[in-house]
Amino acid sequence: MKRFELIILMVLLLGSIVTAQTKSYTIEDIDSVMLVEKKPILILLSTDWCKYCQMQKKQLEKNKVFLKQTDNFYYVIFNAERKDSIVFHNESFQYKPKGLSSGIHELALALNGSENIAFPTWIMLDSNYQVVLRNSGMLRSVQIQELLEAIEKF
Repeated sequence: MKRFELIILMVLLLGSIVTAQTKSYTIEDIDSVMLVEKKPILILLSTDWCKYCQMQKKQLEKNKVFLKQTDNFYYVIFNAERKDSIVFHNESFQYKPKGLSSGIHELALALNGSENIAFPTWIMLDSNYQVVLRNSGMLRSVQIQELLEAIEKF
């Protein structure tokens, strides 16, 4: 009986851990999931070296309102320094080197709307892939709530 109780406890604990994770999609998945169900797309442009990006991701993982709302939109974390080619909304995008060990992905620039990009940057697309919001910098809890309210309108 002790072993059965231990298994039940582990299932309950793992279940609570799994449900607390932020539901995100890869940028490559968006075109196919949009064919199944059209929703707004929320994209976090980030990099591996950006400390503010990491802080923002951790903040979202703990934001219960954000976690509950992720069924209303597709959430994508996009590394703006990826080096692989990407097809997004029937258009091909490449990595654009700027030096020996630096560069940026063309898709990040296209989503950002300019060459001047800061991290993190938030991009919201409507269900027709039209940019409806761009915001550079970290979002505070109040701003995340406002963003979620704006998503509900699309």
